[in-house]
Amino acid sequence: MEIIQNNDWVLTIDLNGGRIKELSYKGEKVLGTFERIDGKQGNTHICCPNFGGEGMEKFGLPFHGPFRNLEWNIVYKDENKIEIEIESLDLKIKQIFGLTDSFEQRVIVKNLSNKSRLINMAIHNYWDTKNDWQGTKLNNQLIDELVKSDSDQKLLSKNTLEIPGKLKYKWDLEGFKYGRFWTSFKEVEEKKEYDSDYVCIEPSWEKQGFLDKGENNLFGLATFEFKQKIEI
Repeated sequence: MEIIQNNDWVLTIDLNGGRIKELSYKGEKVLGTFERIDGKQGNTHICCPNFGGEGMEKFGLPFHGPFRNLEWNIVYKDENKIEIEIESLDLKIKQIFGLTDSFEQRVIVKNLSNKSRLINMAIHNYWDTKNDWQGTKLNNQLIDELVKSDSDQKLLSKNTLEIPGKLKYKWDLEGFKYGRFWTSFKEVEEKKEYDSDYVCIEPSWEKQGFLDKGENNLFGLATFEFKQKIEI
C-alpha cells in the first residue's frame, strides 16, 4: 500500500489494480473499501477501455476492463502526490493523485498504436455513507430511485453531494458526461436487500454499452484526459 497525506487528507493506494483503498478527510472516510452483500470486496478503481459488461462479447474484454486487476508502477511520489502508470492493450494509462486543500485525481489515457480505436472510461467511486445512502442528494436531487434502478443520468462539471450524517462535498469533473448510480443487493423473498454503508456514483465518459456500437473515438497516438476533484 502507498500512503500520501497532508494536514487534513489521507489517501491509501493499492498498486494492485491502481485502486483507492481509502480517502479520508480529518478522519472521516470519503471513499472506502467495503465487503459487499454479494460476497465481493469493492473499492474505487478505473474502468477502461470498457465500462461494465460492454465489449465483453464483441471484443473479449473482462468486466470493467483489465487495469483494475493489474499491477501498476510508481512514476513519482512525494508527501502529498503520487503518480502511477501501466501499459496494456496498446494503451498507456497514468493516474495522478494529489492532496492540497482538496483531493484530485487525473487519469491520462494514451493510444500507443497508430490506429484509431474505441474506448470508454469511468471511475467506479465507492462513497462512504456510514449507515445508509437513502436520502443522499446530488445537486439538491434525491438519488434513491436512481440507485435502486441502477440508472444513468448526465452529470454537471460542478456538482454538490450531500450524504446524510456526512460532510457536504463539492465534486468537480472534467471529461465525464454521465453518472451511474448503484449499490450491491441480494434478493430475499422476492425483495431486494441493499448494501447500506456505501453508494456507488460512477462518473463515465459514455454510457455503458457505448463500446458495442463500434465507433472509434481515440485516434492513433492521441491522448484523452479525465479529472475528478473532491473538496469540502
